[in-house]
Amino acid sequence: MTAPDQSHAACLHLTKLGSKKLSEFIAREGPLVIPDRYSDDPLMGLCQIIVGQQVSNQAARAIWARVCAHYPDRSARIDALASGQTSELGLSRAKQRTLTELLNHGESWLCALMNTSETERFRQLTALWGIGPWSVAMWELFVLKNPDIWSDGDLILKRISERLALEAGQPRAAWIEQAAPFRSFLALYCWKLNDA
Repeated sequence: MTAPDQSHAACLHLTKLGSKKLSEFIAREGPLVIPDRYSDDPLMGLCQIIVGQQVSNQAARAIWARVCAHYPDRSARIDALASGQTSELGLSRAKQRTLTELLNHGESWLCALMNTSETERFRQLTALWGIGPWSVAMWELFVLKNPDIWSDGDLILKRISERLALEAGQPRAAWIEQAAPFRSFLALYCWKLNDA
């Protein structure tokens, strides 16, 4: 299914979830595509997500911009991040440790992992120190463009979905499950609703 077809199918599906507010918002906004929030380079995208853990979007973009400016060459950036030579750029020790562990597994490991199931990717990535469900979900959604990802670790998604499920008269978990196979699009609409 092409991206426009997928976006259109997601709109049709999500408007049937029983939330008038969501349906009206989808009608106003129209179909959404999964944006390029992080790099389309799977390894650099995951590194950027790790840098953005538990900081504001603005702080994460600023730190990542410093890393890229200081190490414009991708190979040099990987070497610096893998060896923990980036503390002067605003990375905490915890993030440096996570990046080191990820990068020491190697790019070929991550490429092989991308050819496994979503469940296996989740299992292996969350086994790494400092990578949790939120980070894996953001990587799946924004880098791999998986159309059916939901992150209950995201506080905005949790809050907005609670309101929409309540309006639909359903338990939140069951309501989110009904959004499959388009839960990524539900997440995009929830984030946009929060910003509206």
